[in-house]
Amino acid sequence: MATTNIITINGYTQECHCEHCGRPLKLGVKTSEVGTIGADCFVKLIAKDKKRYSGNGKPSAEMVKQYAIIITKGLEYAARCHGLYARSFQFQAA
Repeated sequence: MATTNIITINGYTQECHCEHCGRPLKLGVKTSEVGTIGADCFVKLIAKDKKRYSGNGKPSAEMVKQYAIIITKGLEYAARCHGLYARSFQFQAA
């Protein structure tokens, strides 16, 4: 696992194992920085950002999965259909 300050969602993989904890996944979140991991592990690895997310300051695991599905279709699609830009898929590491 590489040491970095940013973790970026790059897509998803189905039926895989989490490279963080090893458990089997129906949908794994692909990142360049920490490999393919589960959405719950992704949420654990990122820092809180109260300006970006209300409540506990982090996105839900379900939101992380949706981001992974959206970005697979490309940044143009993400911007046009969901109002999400490259920064939307980047998170500060904890």
